[in-house]
Amino acid sequence: MIGLLKVPARAGAPLEAVHLPRVLTVGRDASASLVLEDPGASRLHARFEPRESSVLVTDAGSRNGTWVDGARVEAAGVAAGIGSVVRVGRTLFVVADVAPYGRPRPAALPGLGGGAALDDARDSVLTIAPTRSPVLVLGETGTGKEVIARLVHEVSARPGPFVALNCAAVPSELVDAELFGHARGAFSGAARERTGLFRTAHGGTLFLDEIGEMPAAVQAKLLRTLETGEVRPVGDDQPVVVDTRVVAATNREVEQLVDTGAFRGDLLHRLAGLRIRLPPLAERREDVPELALAFAGAAGAEISTSALERLMLHHWPGNVRELRNVIGTAVEVARRKGRAEIGDEDVAPLLVVSVSRSAPPSRAEQEQRRITEALAATSGDVAEAATRLGIGRSALYEALRRLDIDPRPYRRR
Repeated sequence: MIGLLKVPARAGAPLEAVHLPRVLTVGRDASASLVLEDPGASRLHARFEPRESSVLVTDAGSRNGTWVDGARVEAAGVAAGIGSVVRVGRTLFVVADVAPYGRPRPAALPGLGGGAALDDARDSVLTIAPTRSPVLVLGETGTGKEVIARLVHEVSARPGPFVALNCAAVPSELVDAELFGHARGAFSGAARERTGLFRTAHGGTLFLDEIGEMPAAVQAKLLRTLETGEVRPVGDDQPVVVDTRVVAATNREVEQLVDTGAFRGDLLHRLAGLRIRLPPLAERREDVPELALAFAGAAGAEISTSALERLMLHHWPGNVRELRNVIGTAVEVARRKGRAEIGDEDVAPLLVVSVSRSAPPSRAEQEQRRITEALAATSGDVAEAATRLGIGRSALYEALRRLDIDPRPYRRR
């Protein structure tokens, strides 16, 4: 159900879902369908009219214009698709599927801020945490995989500690001893016994980040530990029983690693029985303001509407981690200028640097990926794929024509 998400103007405020009737008018006047308490808005500022897969945005003769994705709306109006950012005065909206906001939603989890795009992850944490099974967390760099791992541990109520290891940050020849420990004199330099992280995390959770970087020999030992509940320290003949739950994470496609022989298929199957996938920040643009306001608020700062809009229009290749770093730097820049509010001029130079490092996927590329994934999941059934995407069948056929996608190769033969 296409509609609007009204972006919070202050830290701690939630997204507000706005369902669209045939035509929705917005402005300060009581005659508007949606009255805005916004001094920057005109009495009757803009109109929103739902289409099958977009919203027609028309300016209603406002003083300072209506803006879609940073461009002023001309007299004929603009068809704004899913993910488009609309500015009315000092109020920001995101065009979105608002249906999830009308259904019962999972409980909020500390540290996992955002809207309905993360509901699947919240549901998974609440369902998976009480089990003893290993968990695999998937997502791009910076999406918050360690946050999920910590939540799994906290919700599980396991009495032991949460222990983390970044497999990519430890030299491959030391990963074995780091995880399983070693006996005194097991190798040159082993002047004393080492417990190892599996035993350190006994009764709790061991988080293995970047699991795809783990050496093959250590993968074999990890598989045996998962199957037997025992660890064998390097240089020791006696195994030690441990009660340690493993949560692994990777930003790589593990199935591809298995295909190339870089990762054991049997270990993947043992780790990935329960999976939690985190979407990139570029696919949940509506979450950027809540996160940015929270990061700024923690530093005692605020963010202007123009700066929030610019942040929302950025593609965030580094995801939440990049956003946190940008806000941290912008706070310092604003303070050096004697301001407690981050302005557009404070964040713009920081985002230019970020863009230069990674070319953003275009909206057409993102749309094409979503459609092809839906076709693959439904074996080329266009009607079912349209339902999965939350759009009408005719809208999907139009997108297939526009993007030159043939559904026939996805059909079972």
